[in-house]
Amino acid sequence: WPGAAFETLNAEVMLGMRSGQMHYFIATSSPSNLPLGFCQLSFRHDYVPGSDSSPTAFLEGLFVEESARHQQVATRLVEAASQFARSKGCSQLASDTELDNVMSQQFHERSGFEEVERIVCYIKNLSR
Repeated sequence: WPGAAFETLNAEVMLGMRSGQMHYFIATSSPSNLPLGFCQLSFRHDYVPGSDSSPTAFLEGLFVEESARHQQVATRLVEAASQFARSKGCSQLASDTELDNVMSQQFHERSGFEEVERIVCYIKNLSR
C-alpha cells in the first residue's frame, strides 16, 4: 500500500500465510511472470455488513500495478477469489473501500457488488 513500510507489509503477509487466515491471489504477466497485482481474501465469522451467511468471504485487499490497470486484471483476481470462496462453501463475498475512493466504488459496482452501508468511524483516546 502506498506509504506503508515494506517490513510492515511483509510481516503482515507472512503472518497471514502462516496462520492460514489469509489467502492470496497473484496476477502475473506472460511470459515474463512479473507480478501485476494481487488480492487478499479472508473468511469472516463475525458481523459483516449486509451478509446473511457465515462464514463470509471478505476481500481484504486488491491492488493492480498502474501499468496493468484497465486490462481486467482486478476483475480476474476477484473472480479467482470468488471461485475459491465458493469452493469453501461461501455464498457471499464482501468488501469495503474508503468513502473517498470513487474509483474503487465504481469497480465494485461493475463487479456485481451492492452497496449495503456507509459509516463514519470514530475513536476516543482514554487517558489512564
